[in-house]
Amino acid sequence: MRIQVITSRQARALGAFLKGVLLAGLIIMGLVTGAWQLIRTGSQVLSGSPARLPMPLLEGILREGLPALGLQAGEAPRNTSGEALTTALQVLASPLVVLPGQEKTPSLLTTEEEYVQPEPPVEESPPPAPSEVETTSSKNPLVAIYNTHNAESYQPSEGSAKFPGKNGGVSQVAATLADSLSKDYGIPVVRSTTIHDYPDFTLAYANSEKTLKRMLAANPSVLVALDVHRDAGLPSPPVVEIDGQKVAQVLIIVGSNARLEHPNWRQNEAFARQLAKKMDELYPGLCLGVRVQEGRYNQHLLPRALLLEFGSDNNTLQEAEGSARLVARVLAAVIKDLRQENPAS
Repeated sequence: MRIQVITSRQARALGAFLKGVLLAGLIIMGLVTGAWQLIRTGSQVLSGSPARLPMPLLEGILREGLPALGLQAGEAPRNTSGEALTTALQVLASPLVVLPGQEKTPSLLTTEEEYVQPEPPVEESPPPAPSEVETTSSKNPLVAIYNTHNAESYQPSEGSAKFPGKNGGVSQVAATLADSLSKDYGIPVVRSTTIHDYPDFTLAYANSEKTLKRMLAANPSVLVALDVHRDAGLPSPPVVEIDGQKVAQVLIIVGSNARLEHPNWRQNEAFARQLAKKMDELYPGLCLGVRVQEGRYNQHLLPRALLLEFGSDNNTLQEAEGSARLVARVLAAVIKDLRQENPAS
């Protein structure tokens, strides 16, 4: 047998070569078994970089346990099932999640528990515009008129069903109603043109509530508050012919306590039915009836607060204004009855 003698320098070179071969073999084995991913994940954890561990894999580990990847002499494996081995290999091939500042083991939710995302803070509505936008026909007004959805308009006459950020056709209908009440029937009116539905449409009623509160506080003589709207999405415009003139039909909306506190909403409903009855007496067919809905519509602020829908978006503005003049006469008659019943009002 021939023995080759090598120098210490050659021995060191040979040792380095063998270490390289061994390291290469370990790397190849790691790639096959997923250990390389575990090493990389470990380096990410040590360096503070976030990694991900899919929750289904974590749940599998908690159920099955990790298989014995290495055993001491005489030690029996804890779990030798194929499912556990598969889970372990998936874990080794998946990056772990270690969030910064969460080094401590977090509590785990059971399957019966559910994470509920906290609700965002309620956005406070912007204050209504200054009081200059409120006009009164005389002192001690009896009727307050405003528009929660100012942008609502009448497509055939105005070319659009809405004008965001502006006072649309319903504002003109409100103006016609106010003018007719004050000029034709001597009913003093306070009216607001404050825009409530822009820039955030969802805050419209919160904004108009502030406006109505301010109007009522400044005018304690008010008996009736009307929020003027128009309907939308109807297949044909609600129209009726009265005294040879086509006018938009009117729907009376009453809010209830289904969503928000409104213990006295039946008083609003009673007034709505009184108004509808008088409408039927003076102008049969003008009123489409009284509809009770779940919303409150700021009607909790006054027992005679109502929402009136003058036609729909496919009516003409002229039809809606025509019905506003008729409603003015009806409302004047109802207010006269109220004052006779209660002379102090």
